[in-house]
Formats: sequence, structure tokens, C-alpha cells
Amino acid sequence: RDKRAGSIGNFGAFSFHGTKTLTTGEGGIFVTNDEDLYERVLTLSNHGRSRGQVKQFWPDMVGFKYKMSNIQAAIGCGQIERVSDLIEKKRAIFNYYRNKILEFPDLTLNYESPEIIIGAWMPTVVFSQASKVSRDQLISLFASENIDARVFFHPLSSLDMFDKNLLNINAYEISERAINLPSYHDITIEDQNRVITTLVRALNHV
Repeated sequence: RDKRAGSIGNFGAFSFHGTKTLTTGEGGIFVTNDEDLYERVLTLSNHGRSRGQVKQFWPDMVGFKYKMSNIQAAIGCGQIERVSDLIEKKRAIFNYYRNKILEFPDLTLNYESPEIIIGAWMPTVVFSQASKVSRDQLISLFASENIDARVFFHPLSSLDMFDKNLLNINAYEISERAINLPSYHDITIEDQNRVITTLVRALNHV
């Protein structure tokens, strides 16, 4: 609704990991319009040393080392200048998958409402419960075709270090029948068709 992701709450955070649409290799960015919050985060990211501290190497609080290198920042600035092109390419890849997958009622991709434009970072295909296709079957089938497909994210409460929350029935259930599809910027239509053919094989195999 005419607001960009990360601008809705008090702050936003974005990853610049190598798999992301815009990348610096690693690291990320914190965004906010709150000056006090910005100064606090800046202090925390620099060993707890505040910008106004006159003593050299003197931390004002326990902090961290979250500074980005000049090289990473230069790469990020270069990518920001062409971020619209990067997103447009990602959306073209996503839309090609979506238009092909519309033919198969047992397959769905990331939801996009009429009021929202998604960045289409990672196309996720979800198989219907009726299809009886499991994530493990999909990963095995894709591996046999030498296609890299990644598991859909596990719900955090399913991980060993967190308390279980079995009321999250959708998060637990969907992750068992979904995978993330290849979507790197240079993927060809030919390669996308191979991915789609493999998805159809999974349906037919069952």
C-alpha cells in the first residue's frame, strides 16, 4: 500500500547474504527514522563506543563488532544503484514459474495480493496435501536431476533450542511439502523449464 518493506515499524533489518537479491557477500543493514534508536544501534555495532565519546577506545556499554568493511559498502552502493533492475529480474523469474505452475492445481507459489508488490527473492512452491508429495521426495528427485533445490524454512519453534509450539499447525505442516526453487539472476528459461518438468514428474510419480 505505497510503503516499502522496512518502513512500516520503528525499524527494519535487511540481509545482504550472498543468496539475496542485493548482496555484499555477507552482512546487512539496519534502517530507522528514529534518531535516538539509530545512535544506540550505531554504538552497539561499534564495540559499545558512542559517537560522542572523546576518550579513545572507550566503550560506554557492552557492544558488538558489526561494522561493514569499505569494500562491502562499495559493493552494496553499486548494487543499490541498480536495485530496480535486480528486483525486476527476480520478478520476471518468479512470474515465469507462476504462469507455468498455474496449470497445476496441486502447486502454489508465494502469495501476492493485488495491494502488494513482492520482491520475489525466493520462489517457494507448495504442494497440496492431496498431492501426497513430501519435501524429502522432492529434494531427492531434484538431486537426481542435478538441480539445486532448498528446503522451505522450518518453523523456529520446531528447532531444538526453542520451546515447541504445536499450535503453529500451518507452519509445521507446510514446511513438510514445500521447497525453494532455483532463482539466481542469470537462470535461463531453459533451466526454469527443467525445474518445472521436475515438479510435474514429482506429481506424476505419486
